[in-house]
Amino acid sequence: MKKILVKIIILLFVGGAIYFGYSLYSQLSAKLAVPAVPPAFSVFYLYYFSPVSPLDAIKQNEEVKTDLENIKKTGFDGLKLNFYFRQNNLASNLIAKAAAERGIYPIGQLVGHDQKPQDRAFTDQELAEWENFVREEVQKNKDIIYFWEVWNEPNMTELRFRYGTPAEYLELLKRTQKIIKEENPAAKIIVTADYGDMEAEKFTDEFLNLGGADYFDYLSFHPYNALDSQARYNLSQTIAQEKSLSEKYNKPLWITEIGIPDSDSGETRQADTALTLFKTAYENKIPIVWFHWSDRLFPIVDGKVGWGLIRKDNSLKPIYEEIESFINNVKR
Repeated sequence: MKKILVKIIILLFVGGAIYFGYSLYSQLSAKLAVPAVPPAFSVFYLYYFSPVSPLDAIKQNEEVKTDLENIKKTGFDGLKLNFYFRQNNLASNLIAKAAAERGIYPIGQLVGHDQKPQDRAFTDQELAEWENFVREEVQKNKDIIYFWEVWNEPNMTELRFRYGTPAEYLELLKRTQKIIKEENPAAKIIVTADYGDMEAEKFTDEFLNLGGADYFDYLSFHPYNALDSQARYNLSQTIAQEKSLSEKYNKPLWITEIGIPDSDSGETRQADTALTLFKTAYENKIPIVWFHWSDRLFPIVDGKVGWGLIRKDNSLKPIYEEIESFINNVKR
């Protein structure tokens, strides 16, 4: 009896996966024109495939459809998605295609920090596996993803995201760029190499001095520290520093992640801060990606909650109203 029950559960899970994978969207032939510039306004869409039955898959199917329609309505041109090393990326691939069908440009982030010890870079065997992973994901999305970010915050001081030494990250980047350009010559490479703190600054300088700028197209920064009143650099100073790097290495800037949780500040301050960030980015002609869309999808990040533009019950926060109004006014 126990074995039969286990088989039933497995069948339900597989059934849910199949439904999600093949019934979520009726057309999987999305294609987007090669963009001349990055999407000016994007949002991070963190999503984990979790249906255990066809009913769960149907529910998630409808939720994702609604999210994408609302993301489009808000005025976002881009949708950032994670692609995970050594994990099933079915959901990310399907959501990327669904976004493309709605005219939203997916932005892919290739991440693998959870698949290796934190105190070292990949081994040769792991690098070979990484290369296969990159090739597979770029091939699958070659007609819709034209922007790939290589690792999340490789220069971050905390070991959670940091990728080895500057030289080791450069090796990873070289291999990754080669494969991406082979599979999609029109694709652009993004690297986050900012001056968030002294250690990050040291990593960034060494990486660039080693010739890192030859292997990416967009210089990204995540100005979280600039939102802290006790930060070493405020937002204006941070942007000035990044502009200096941009000019020195002839690389356009991109804020590929920034957000603020309402658990720290309350919903009103979250909305005010977000509006300031969007206005500042727009005035400086820097594309921006908000972290992230919904509190339902990814409720807790670094022990904090309320990062999204919509609440767990899908109701709209003040931040949504501010951002939707700003983006659509700019586009008029």
